[in-house]
Amino acid sequence: MLICLKMTGQCFLAILFLLFLTGSLSAQTAPEIEQRLRVTTSYQEKQGMTYQLARLLFFSDPAQAARYAEQALKLSVQLHDQVKEAESAWLAADLAERAGHLPAAVSFYTQARAAAVQTNLPNLPLQAVEKLQTITAKQGNYKAAYQWTQEYNLLLQAKYQAQINEQNSVQTTTQATWINQRERERYILFIVLSGLAIAMVFFFYHRQRTNRRMRGEMAEKNAMIEEKRRRSEQLLLNILPSAVAAELTVRNKVAARRYEHATVMFIDFVSFTRLAEQLPPEALVAELDYCFSAFDQLISRKRIEKIKTVGDAYICASGLSDRNESPSEIIKVALQIQQFLQKLREKREKEGKPYFEARIGIHFGPVVAGIVGTKKFAYDIWGDTVNTAARMEEACLPGFVNVSGAARVIVETEFEWEYRGKIAAKNKGELEMYYATAR
Repeated sequence: MLICLKMTGQCFLAILFLLFLTGSLSAQTAPEIEQRLRVTTSYQEKQGMTYQLARLLFFSDPAQAARYAEQALKLSVQLHDQVKEAESAWLAADLAERAGHLPAAVSFYTQARAAAVQTNLPNLPLQAVEKLQTITAKQGNYKAAYQWTQEYNLLLQAKYQAQINEQNSVQTTTQATWINQRERERYILFIVLSGLAIAMVFFFYHRQRTNRRMRGEMAEKNAMIEEKRRRSEQLLLNILPSAVAAELTVRNKVAARRYEHATVMFIDFVSFTRLAEQLPPEALVAELDYCFSAFDQLISRKRIEKIKTVGDAYICASGLSDRNESPSEIIKVALQIQQFLQKLREKREKEGKPYFEARIGIHFGPVVAGIVGTKKFAYDIWGDTVNTAARMEEACLPGFVNVSGAARVIVETEFEWEYRGKIAAKNKGELEMYYATAR
C-alpha cells in the first residue's frame, strides 16, 4: 500500500510539473513578461510574473529560472500568501535540486512543506517530505533522512486514514440515502411538479433576459451607427460649408448658387520657389501646414469659408450665406494674418531660419459657388470677382493687404487707407487699389 501511494504521489508530481509548464501559461514570451515586470509597481503582479518567468525558463535557462523562482518566493512571503509561497518554494527547490544545489533544495523544500501545511494543498507536504527524505539520504545525513522518513510515514498514514474516513462517510451517506429513498418516493410527484414549475419560471426568466440582452445589443449597435454617422457628418463639415453639406446629404448633389455680395481673399507666399530650394521637403510642408492651420483658426472665428489651397496659395471667401456679406470681417482677418506672419518672421530671423512673407488681395462682388464632378469633389467658387481678387494679390507688396475699390467703398470708415492709384492688372486693365491698415 505504501509503494502504491508513493507511486501515486510521484505521478501527481509529474502531472503538477507539466501543469506548471503548460497549464496556465499564456502565449506571452519571456521578454514580453520581463518588459512588463520592469514597469509594474504592484507586488501581486510582480509575484505572478516572476513565478511565470521561472516556469517559462525552467528548461531553457535554469539558472535564470532559479533566480526568478527565488524572487517569487520572497514576494509571496511579503504578501503573506502561503499558497503562492508553497508553490514558489517547491519550484525553487526543484530547480536547486536539478542544479545540484542540495542544501538550497533542502531549505526550499522545507519552506514549501511548512507553507503547504497551513493551506489546502494536502499532497504538497507529503511530496516535500519525500524529497527531503531522498536528498538528506544523498547528503549522508541519515539521521535527518530517518526523521523525514518517520514524518513521511505519519503523513502517509494520515492520508490513508483520511481516505478511509472519506470512504466510510460515502458508505454512511449511501446507506442513509437508501433508507430515505422510500420517504422521497412519497414526494416524487410533488418534486416533479415543482421541477416543472421551476423550469417554466426559468424559461420565462431566460427569455426575458435574452430579450433584454438583444435590446441592449441593438441599442449598442444603434449607438455605433450614430457615432459613425456623426463622424461622417463632421468630416463632411470639414470639407464643405454646413448648408452645402446638408444639401449634399439629403439630395446627393448640390446645385450651384450665385451670391451677389461675396468677398474673396487670395493669400500667396513670396519667393516660395526660393524657399523650397533652401528647405528640405518635409520642413517646407511642415512650415506650410503650420501657417495654413493658423489661417484656418483665424477665419473660423469669423465664419469665413476656406475654399482651397493651391500649392502655396490660400483662398477663402465670405458672404456665401446670409451672413458676413460685408468685407469688414475678411479684411480684419487679413490684417491679423499679416501680424501673425510678421511675428513668425521675427522668430525665424532670431533662429536663423528662412521665413514666409505673403501678399494678400481682396475683392468684393458676385460669385457662383458649388460642386462640380462626382469623384473627389470639392467646393469651389467662380466668376470675375475671383479673378480680380487674384490680380489684387499679384499687385500687392509683401506684408500688405491690397483691397479693391469695390470692397473699400463698403467699409470706408472702418479702416485706414493708402490710395495706390489705378494700377494695371493682367487682362483687367487699370484697377483702383488701396492698402488697408487697422484704424
